[in-house]
Amino acid sequence: MVTIMQNVVVCPHCGNAFEHNKVNGVALVELASDIESRKRTYLRLILNEVERLERSSELTSANVRKVVLDNINDLVRDIHTNIGFGLEAE
Repeated sequence: MVTIMQNVVVCPHCGNAFEHNKVNGVALVELASDIESRKRTYLRLILNEVERLERSSELTSANVRKVVLDNINDLVRDIHTNIGFGLEAE
């Protein structure tokens, strides 16, 4: 849970304060909207790939698992990059 105190958001994990509700100069509301948009994009990619596997008769649980995990990992890396953790974040 994020603590909000007079235009300052404090990270519950590290205690960093995000003054004026911004992360790396991007408003938190804008950042949340961007993350939601990216989530929809990655979900669309997952569903498209599963449909492709179904058409090619390669629809196995192992293939679906790989598609889901690969795309979710890509989404997380994308989010980390957007909030400023960089590519080296895990």
